[in-house]
Amino acid sequence: MKIFKLPLIVLGLLLFLFGFIAVTAPNMTVQTLMIYLAFMFAAAGIISIIIGLLLKKQNSNWWIPLLFGIIAIMLSLIIFRNDDASAKYFTIFIATWAAFMGGALIAASFFQNQLRIILIVNGLMSLGFGAVIYFNPFSGTNTMNFMVGFYTILLSIMVLYMAYFLSKKSKAKNQTPEIHK
Repeated sequence: MKIFKLPLIVLGLLLFLFGFIAVTAPNMTVQTLMIYLAFMFAAAGIISIIIGLLLKKQNSNWWIPLLFGIIAIMLSLIIFRNDDASAKYFTIFIATWAAFMGGALIAASFFQNQLRIILIVNGLMSLGFGAVIYFNPFSGTNTMNFMVGFYTILLSIMVLYMAYFLSKKSKAKNQTPEIHK
């Protein structure tokens, strides 16, 4: 589990940065926000591929983060090549991403006993934000950018907490209790 600490910290910081940009730049165009999202997907994809390759010798499911990494990099390339078209589908794209993240986190909770509650809460939060973003009960691009940024900041906090939890868990495993007579 120690192997995930640094990639999760980097991913959490990237998510926070993206969310911070979306929340604090209210006049930013959707096209510009999509370019930032493409950079974040590229970085997250590279991190995920590295995790998959590091897990290859330790885990039979090493291909899952590798697959997520490849998909993230492909999405970033699509956005970079077609930023005008990507801006048109921004709402659907972000809502689908949030729903996919929610489903993946809830699915991961079935395989991870220690982080089950964190993964379920984060997954439900992602599904909820995905629905709000898709149905967009608010008007205006600025509101949408703020909602996306706020969701991403919350997601980054959960990712950073998971990194902290995993590092705390690995430290507890490494400490052996002394027996006193």
